Amino acid sequence: MTNATKFGLPKKVIHCKKCLMTNQKPFSINETKNKSGSKKSGLLFNEDGYCYACVYNEHKNKIDWDLRENKLREMLSKFRKDDGSYDCIISGSGGKDSQFQAHILKDKYGMNPLTVTYSPILYTNVGFKNLQNWIKIGGFDNYLFSPNGKVLSTLARESFINLLHPIQPFKLGIKTFAAKMAIKMDIQLIIYGEPYAEYGSADYEQTDSPTYNEDWFVNDQEIYIGGLSTSEIIKKHNFINEVDLKCYMPLKSQEVKNHNLNVEFLGWYLRWDPQEIYYYAVKNCGYEVDDQRTDGTYGRYTGIDDKFEWLHFYCQYIKFGIGRCRFDVSQEIRNGHITREEGILLCKKYEGNIPDRYLEDCFKYMKLTNSEAFKIIDNFRPDHLWHLKNNSWERLQELDQLNQ
Repeated sequence: MTNATKFGLPKKVIHCKKCLMTNQKPFSINETKNKSGSKKSGLLFNEDGYCYACVYNEHKNKIDWDLRENKLREMLSKFRKDDGSYDCIISGSGGKDSQFQAHILKDKYGMNPLTVTYSPILYTNVGFKNLQNWIKIGGFDNYLFSPNGKVLSTLARESFINLLHPIQPFKLGIKTFAAKMAIKMDIQLIIYGEPYAEYGSADYEQTDSPTYNEDWFVNDQEIYIGGLSTSEIIKKHNFINEVDLKCYMPLKSQEVKNHNLNVEFLGWYLRWDPQEIYYYAVKNCGYEVDDQRTDGTYGRYTGIDDKFEWLHFYCQYIKFGIGRCRFDVSQEIRNGHITREEGILLCKKYEGNIPDRYLEDCFKYMKLTNSEAFKIIDNFRPDHLWHLKNNSWERLQELDQLNQ
C-alpha cells in the first residue's frame, strides 16, 4: 500500500496539538504550474507535534517589532516619491486586509499608494460595497480590472472539473495583476499583506525575509490554467485565443529583472492580527461586515467579497478535510482570541456545512447542474479521508471530539 494520497499528501493524518490544522493542508504554489495529477507538499510539523503555522506564531512573540517597523520605514524611504506620483501599489478587492494596508501606508508612513483590483469572479453585494468604501471613505485612487466573463466562466468550469479548484482563475489574476500594473505605471514597490507562513503555506525558513518569492508569480516554463496547458484550452474552446488568456499569464523572470520590481509583505514588518486589522478597516475605510453568518463557519467579516469563496472552501474540505471553520478557528487560536476547546465546539457546529447561500449562483455560472457538480465533487474525495456508508459520506481520521 502506498503512503501517499491522490494529491501526494501523507496517508496518515496528523493533527496539530495547538490549533486544529492537519498535515493535509497544502503549501501555496504557483498556480500556473498546477496541472491535473500534480502532487502537493503539506503543512509541516515540529518534533513536539505543533504545525509550522503555530511555530511561526510563537516565533512572532520573540521578534523585536520596533526594530521591524524601523526597517519598514527604511525600506519605504527608498521608494517614497516627493512629486505627488504613486510610489507603491496595493492590490486588493476592498477587503479588510487591503483597506488596512493602503490606509496605514498613506496615513502613518506618508506613502502615496495606487490601489488596484482584479475583480472577483462573482462579487457579493457587500464585497462591491466595500470596494467603493475603500475608494470613497478610505480615500484612494483605484484601477478595477474585470476579465472577459465568457472566458472566465469557461476557465472556472475547467478548474472545477479538473482540479476541484473553481476559484483558480481569480487566484491566477490577483497574483500577477499588481506586478503587471507596476510595470505599466513605472512603480517599483508592491506591498502585500501577511506572509504565507502565517498559515503554514510556506517553508518556515522563508520567514527570515519580507520579500515575496518570485516563484509564486514568475513562470518561464509551460503554463497551465484549470489543469490544462494553454494550448489545450485554446484547442478545446475555439472562441478563446491567446489574447483572452493574457490576464491569467504569469510574468517572465526577465520582465521582473528589467523593471527592478520589489514585492514585500507588510506583515513581516508589522505584527499581523486579522481581528485588529478588521477593527482598523471599519474605523478608517468604512469596512462593512456581511449581514449573514458565512456558510461553513461562524464569522461575517473574512473572505466575503466573492461568491466563489464559499464554494472554494467547501472544495478544500472535500479534497483535504480542512474547511472554512477549521481555517478560521486555527487562526484565532494562534492569536489567542479563542481556546482550542472553543475551536472544537465551533467546528462541530459549522465545519463542512454545504455553502447553500451562493452555491446555485456558482454552479449556474459554470453551466453545471447541481447533480453534475456534486458528482464532480464526490469524485475528488480521497479514500484516506472519506468513506461512503449507507449513501452518506463519513469523515475518516478526524479528531475524536469532532466525530462524537
